[in-house]
Amino acid sequence: MSVASIVTVAACIFMMSVSYCLAANLSHMLGDLESTLKITVIVSDGATDDQVSNLLQILENTPHVVDVTYVSAQDALDSIKQDWGDPGGILDGLDSDNPLPRSFVLNVDQIRYISSITSQLNALHNPAIDKINQGQDLANGLIVINNVIRVVSIIIVLGLAIISIVIITNTIRLAVNTRRIEINIMKYVGATDWFIRWPFIVEGVIIGIIGALAPVALCWFGYGRVVSLIEGRIPILNLGYLSSLSIFAVLVPSAVVLGVAIGAFGSFTSIRRHLNV
Repeated sequence: MSVASIVTVAACIFMMSVSYCLAANLSHMLGDLESTLKITVIVSDGATDDQVSNLLQILENTPHVVDVTYVSAQDALDSIKQDWGDPGGILDGLDSDNPLPRSFVLNVDQIRYISSITSQLNALHNPAIDKINQGQDLANGLIVINNVIRVVSIIIVLGLAIISIVIITNTIRLAVNTRRIEINIMKYVGATDWFIRWPFIVEGVIIGIIGALAPVALCWFGYGRVVSLIEGRIPILNLGYLSSLSIFAVLVPSAVVLGVAIGAFGSFTSIRRHLNV
């Protein structure tokens, strides 16, 4: 039963560890996306300088817009040359007849406001605005995935925690039954309830600690291997993962605290019900 208790606690902590690794990396990627995902406002070809200046003031005063960068047609062409490269000088002919539009690039403080900002700008019907490009669909997809993983992780951890407490309670109950004569003698000679409780609580805590450290160690070893495998063989998924140190600096103490709490609670509940012998 002690082995069963350790295995069940370990399963609970392992699922929590895997879920936390996924959720933490998604949150990290979402944070990186917040700094790179921008709104691009394409300026109409016929817009005058006054209209462009007026649009700049409107954009700068829009709520949740951190900064606004003006990109001229020449700046856009230079950026394409830098990103794509032009060893043959094919793009040099566009310097005199540049077809690229002017634009404003907007940085927002949180990606969930991109949709509302875009709707607000579209409602202006400003003649200087040709169209607005934004990546809200990608952001919404990541947000939904992140929320689903968090909810599923909480449900799994709570379910396994309840199972762990039940098994630990049964383990301590068996220990109480096998030692009921000793406990009875101890009470007759004046031992307090807490004096009798503590050994069982310590036993539950030890079960919880062992059940917490084993899966965390396994996850620590496996996390680095999985990240290296993804980065080496699936470059398209190389999105910038958190380091093992940053992950397990939070995960290790959390897992130990959860394991100790499960073990102590299961033991305390069991011994309280079977102390009167």
